[in-house]
Amino acid sequence: MKAFIIALIVAVAIGTLAATLLNDQQRFAYQAFATSGARVSDPAGHSNLVGPHWNGVTPEPAKPAKS
Repeated sequence: MKAFIIALIVAVAIGTLAATLLNDQQRFAYQAFATSGARVSDPAGHSNLVGPHWNGVTPEPAKPAKS
C-alpha cells in the first residue's frame, strides 16, 4: 500500500511538472509561424482570417419543416 501511495504522489508530481513546462512553451500560431513561408497575421488585427465581425459562435442549422 505504501508503494502505491508513493507512486501516486510521484505520478501527480510528474504530471504537474509536465503541464507547467508545456504551458510555458506554448505560443500562438502567429508568433510561432512568423516566417515568409507561413504568414498568419495577428487575430486581433484588421486581417483576421474569419472576418472582422466574427464572434466565435457557430449558428445552429435550421430544422427542417415537418410535412
